[in-house]
Amino acid sequence: MGEANENRVLVCPLGWGLGHASRLIPIITRFQKLGFEIIAAGDDLQMQYITTYFPDIKTIIFPSFNVRLASGSNQLIPILGIALRLPYHTVREHFALKGIVREHRINLIISDNRYGLWCKGIKSVLITHQLRVLFPKPFRFLEKVGMWSTRRISKKFTYCWIPDYPDDKNLAGKLSHPRALTSNSRYIGLLSRFQGIRVDRCSQEWDLVGIASGPSPQREIFIELIGRFSKRHNLKTLIVKGNPAEGIDIYQDNGIFYAGHLDDIDFAKVILSSKYLITRAGYSTIMDLTALGVSGLIIPTPGQTEQEYLADYLSKNGLFKTCKQSELESIDISIAQSAHIPINKPDELFENVLQDFFSTKNGVELN
Repeated sequence: MGEANENRVLVCPLGWGLGHASRLIPIITRFQKLGFEIIAAGDDLQMQYITTYFPDIKTIIFPSFNVRLASGSNQLIPILGIALRLPYHTVREHFALKGIVREHRINLIISDNRYGLWCKGIKSVLITHQLRVLFPKPFRFLEKVGMWSTRRISKKFTYCWIPDYPDDKNLAGKLSHPRALTSNSRYIGLLSRFQGIRVDRCSQEWDLVGIASGPSPQREIFIELIGRFSKRHNLKTLIVKGNPAEGIDIYQDNGIFYAGHLDDIDFAKVILSSKYLITRAGYSTIMDLTALGVSGLIIPTPGQTEQEYLADYLSKNGLFKTCKQSELESIDISIAQSAHIPINKPDELFENVLQDFFSTKNGVELN
């Protein structure tokens, strides 16, 4: 193998919706400013999304673990299937990564929730807020095993970067604050595509804005439910479908407006101009809304324990309102009202982490 390029970074988001890719936008931007060449690797949808921000970036199709949820509220069988297949995929992508590192002479790997993407002798970063995996009720006895496994894998990386705050003003609760952290763990503050964007709250353009995300078919079910909610209350509604392949143009269909995706400025304006706001309870979406200082109704994907916990935790802390997906057709509309929440002031967490990260040099020899 030739020498690694000391300025070449491989960035790899998980392919479960756009959230894992969107929160890498500030990371890519920061490393580009530091003079690094970025190569992005991942699923096709996420690579399309990243190239809307960075048209000249080199991308590699490197699929992550494929997930498809059930159409009903019981996700036990799909989640069990994921748990059984994930270890095999993690090992397989670990060995596949070595070929990419050799071919492209990678010096640094940044992996968002892809646990197999580390290489001995190469600096690597795991980005995750989920240090504690919450299991469905029948399998909660396995949570200690899950925490042990997560700790063991995260230690394979040079650092584990946690997109949250270390104090009690955090957003992810026990997910990002286990009883004990590994020695390579660092809190880096929130990651959001809206970092650095300041858009004044506009005059009301939309009665309701819905933001869809996550795996199929639950994403499509959520879009349909928001549409029915809109018609029942006779609201001028825009639904952002979370699909950059459909472009950024807003179009109307059967009385409801849709967009596959929006650029950051327009997206921020849309969110800030809405009277009512309904989104999934995905952590990247929550970080985005917090960065804009906006709250609304967050609805967890049925059976997705992480989102169910986040929705409950944040509602109990008074930051967001929540309800079950099955309740959306019967709730009082006032629960979906958009509201102001405090914006965390910029801090030095991430800059301090970067200084720590570059203070030592690792070798580049592969096994």
